[in-house]
This record gives sequence, structure tokens and C-alpha cells, in this order.
Amino acid sequence: MKGVSQFMSRAAASVVGLAGLVIAGCAAFPDAETTAKNTEQMVTDAHTLGAPALIRRSVQDTSQRACSMIGGSEGSAKLSQEQAASLVKTARDSIQYPASGKLSGDWKTGAQLVTDGRGQRIVNGQVEKLPGNGALCTNCHAMDPTEVNAGDVGPSLVAYGKQRGNSEAVARYTYERIYNAWAFMPCSNMPRLGTNGFLTPEQIAHVVAYLIDAGSPVNRQ
Repeated sequence: MKGVSQFMSRAAASVVGLAGLVIAGCAAFPDAETTAKNTEQMVTDAHTLGAPALIRRSVQDTSQRACSMIGGSEGSAKLSQEQAASLVKTARDSIQYPASGKLSGDWKTGAQLVTDGRGQRIVNGQVEKLPGNGALCTNCHAMDPTEVNAGDVGPSLVAYGKQRGNSEAVARYTYERIYNAWAFMPCSNMPRLGTNGFLTPEQIAHVVAYLIDAGSPVNRQ
């Protein structure tokens, strides 16, 4: 019985010791705010190559911070009308237009951009040098009706120009939507391609042409 008693005593001591370690571990674990800051710093530290404008994208701007509050670790926070209006204004203020003033470029160049996913890749420890990034619109949208490798995360854009026309107003709306979709829908999943410097104004104009030009495969059927 003595052996059993000693075993029970050691077991109890082990449980108490384990509980102490768990409590100590919990006490040492940083709070949610500190964890978030540490995580962001890790992401920033991991992005040390590339253009300064792209490196800055690893740190959330004011608009992204507001959008991150929705349905995230902060709970079920919702944007107020004032916040939404502020996000829209900030988005609209960010939009820049091509130096040429033309909001619709060459649809054939646009065709290359919408299927091109290259841009700022790290190859052999160096940032890949390219004349420009790809838009890779087909990752989320169906565009050319004959394209079988198209995503469905976003709405289908097949016959976009055929349905809407190719007026100056349509070109402007399409351009601005691509440049910064948050000007129309705050916190949209649509990347802010122009505002974040991923596409140039001229490149966006080419994508616009691919969507609205009557000769584009998007509008042939």
C-alpha cells in the first residue's frame, strides 16, 4: 500500500506541476493586439525585396485596417455609414488616370494582361525583372467565353461590353472599378489594382479595352 501511496503522491505532484506550466504558458502568451502586431511585423520582415511601393503593401493602410475589423478577430464589427463614406472618398481620391487621357487602350494588350499572373516574383533570391505586372483577372472572372481555365470567385464578365456598350461613361466606370473597387463597394474582395501600384493607369486602360471593345473575344458571342 505504501508503494501505491507514493505513486499516487507523485502522480498528483505531476498533475499540479503540469497545471502550473499551463497557467504559466497562458500568462506568458501575448494578448490579441500584441499577437496581431507581431504577425504584421513578421510579414513586413519577410518582404525585404522589390519596389518600395510594393514593400509598403505588407503594412495595412488605414482603409484596410478598417475593413479588417469586419468579421475578423475583432468580432462582428460593422462599418458605420460614416466609415463607409470615408472609405469611398479615400478610394475615389486615390484614382489617377492615364497621362494620355484615354481610358480605353488596346484590347490585345489587355488580353495578355488578364491572363498574365507574373509580377514581383522572387527568382534565385532576386526580384524578377519585368516591364510590368500581369492582372490575372481570369483567376476570379470568366471573360473570354472560350476560356475553360477561368475562376468564379467574382462575377462573370462574358459579353461585358456587348451588354453595357463602350461609351465614355462605361469606360470611366470600368476604369475606376479596376483601379480601386472600394470607390464603389468598400471592403470589396476585388484587389485595389491601381491604388496599390500593381497595374499602371495605362495597363488598366488596356484591360478596359479588353472588356468593352467590340473586337475583343469577350464580346464576340
